Amino acid sequence: MACVIEHFNKYPLKTKKYADFLLFQSAFYIVCSKEHLTAVGLRKLLNIRASLNKGLSERLVVAFPNITPVPRAEVSKPTLESNRIEDKH
Repeated sequence: MACVIEHFNKYPLKTKKYADFLLFQSAFYIVCSKEHLTAVGLRKLLNIRASLNKGLSERLVVAFPNITPVPRAEVSKPTLESNRIEDKH
């Protein structure tokens, strides 16, 4: 997984998927540090999950009713200039 993080840090996404990547990266580091094994760390992880894609499943909402989605990063709309390929590799 670390190679995925490195790749997207080197070649960042230019759409709203970049905000998803930043959340994914935060969740990845929580798991890598084993922080998710504590109640506080698990809550952080679920807060991030609530902000991704379709949010929490009904089952998770019932099990963890006080989860608050974290704010997503603001990503500007891509322009023709920002879509120019800088590296052909």
